[in-house]
Amino acid sequence: MPTPHPFSLPAASYGLAASLLCAILLITACGSSSAQESAAVESVLRGSITVSEDVDPSGDYSGFSVLVIQSTGREVDTLGIAQTDSTGAFSMTVRANERSIYPYVVQRRGNTVHQGEVVVADGDTASLEMELPLRGLARIRSPENDALMAYRNTMALHRQSMVQGLQEEIDESRMGQNIRQTSSILWRLSDSFPGSYMADLAAVESIAMIEGWNDSLTVARSLELKPTNPRYGEAMRIARRAQAEREGQASALDLLEQAIAHAEEAGVSTDTRATLMAEVVRTHLDSLERDAALDAARTLRNTYPDSDWAEWATRAEYEAENLLPGNTAPPFDLTTIEGDTLSLDALRGRPVLLEFYRPEGRLYREQIPTRNAIYEGTEAQDLQIISISLQPDSLLNEAFREGRTLPGHHVIAPEGAESPLLETYNIASLPTRVLIDAEGHIVDKYLGTAIVALQEDLRALVPSDADDASQDNASQDDAP
Repeated sequence: MPTPHPFSLPAASYGLAASLLCAILLITACGSSSAQESAAVESVLRGSITVSEDVDPSGDYSGFSVLVIQSTGREVDTLGIAQTDSTGAFSMTVRANERSIYPYVVQRRGNTVHQGEVVVADGDTASLEMELPLRGLARIRSPENDALMAYRNTMALHRQSMVQGLQEEIDESRMGQNIRQTSSILWRLSDSFPGSYMADLAAVESIAMIEGWNDSLTVARSLELKPTNPRYGEAMRIARRAQAEREGQASALDLLEQAIAHAEEAGVSTDTRATLMAEVVRTHLDSLERDAALDAARTLRNTYPDSDWAEWATRAEYEAENLLPGNTAPPFDLTTIEGDTLSLDALRGRPVLLEFYRPEGRLYREQIPTRNAIYEGTEAQDLQIISISLQPDSLLNEAFREGRTLPGHHVIAPEGAESPLLETYNIASLPTRVLIDAEGHIVDKYLGTAIVALQEDLRALVPSDADDASQDNASQDDAP
């Protein structure tokens, strides 16, 4: 007897199959219902799922199950579930503890026939119309989900233009124009989809995109955000870095204090307030202000003693006490793009320069001639440069390196901005370089434009060919 197609389910077998399907779903997919029990957000998802007559001419489209789920560790919470009737129609209420993007799954006869994502936001009503087998994208329509589609289309076009720009002869003016244009489109999503979840996220993405290209606009846009934006803490982190570049660390601290006051007035979440306090700690660390960083970290830990931020503050105290110049550099094991393994212990006896960057960053690209000159001005065997890209997209990295001379070792951090090495070395802005001497001690950390200071410190560690020749000539002049 042939196995029925998962899209095809005879009406006579619906009852038994539906019971089996529910049992399978309860065991493998549904998990706990804690998210629904503590729901703060409620939306509706409805629509219809039909099957092409070429596959199922019966016209009975019952038996499809649609689930909206949330992964919580090893468990999967069911936020909403519905089954189609004979016409393929379904409707469900989706309950979650916060507005966000969640996976949804369509199953029949125990088989997953489609999966995608849906925005769940309070009061939103979304519709899904699908004919199987799909001959295109399944699109969920609602103001919230239309905003998601607009965001993804914008980012897809931006990625395409970035890859093209990195592959071709770099035109900084055109590259900057593309970045500013995409940033503006993302910022204006709030005009087309006011109050939507994706418009809030796109606004912060807009700010992050122009960091280093237009620091004044970066700060100005950040100050326009409402503290209730779910990525407000991230936006102020970006604004703090931009303000430090413009007017110094003291001004950046003033900006953070202003943001903290606004967040408290708005009654935002504990996590947002703690994020802002953590940025104060980071600012002192970036300024190499050990005592101030320790005081700020202790305040953060004491304010939120039972949260994850208490653990973060403890680590920050460790960084303040152990990662400033003169301390032993933390060990690392990295894999280069060629598959070689690099460790700090194996490189002992030679200075090491760690540089953290993103290939699409304007400042890093502008610094490449100076970077290469630093390398070429020292004996290759005396200095080891390890360039760590925080752009996990391999295609963008390949396009960036193509046609460029970039001596040194190259590593792509697969976790991107979530790379553990960033936390280990307290990297909060890009590009950032860390110089480690031949004995494995931290010489200093160089943020953004501080590459000239790096040159001076490196010259003291590794005399250049010119310096050696000058010293030889001086010795000859002094000889009797």
